[in-house]
Amino acid sequence: MPHLTVKSLITEDLGYCCLFAFFSLHKDTKMIADRLGFCTRAIRYHKMAFRQGDLNCEMKPKCLRCRIR
Repeated sequence: MPHLTVKSLITEDLGYCCLFAFFSLHKDTKMIADRLGFCTRAIRYHKMAFRQGDLNCEMKPKCLRCRIR
């Protein structure tokens, strides 16, 4: 069984193109943590990277960026 990470759950299991798209659409840390099965600290770590600009759109073929408001 592969090692589950926040990124793998979001991109592979939920089908988002990248973490940037996911965190652009979802803001509630507790809800994200509960749904993914991670602690809120892990989610806050990824959200901090998003806010600091460390997570960028990966411009994948099925990019969701055009749908994000």
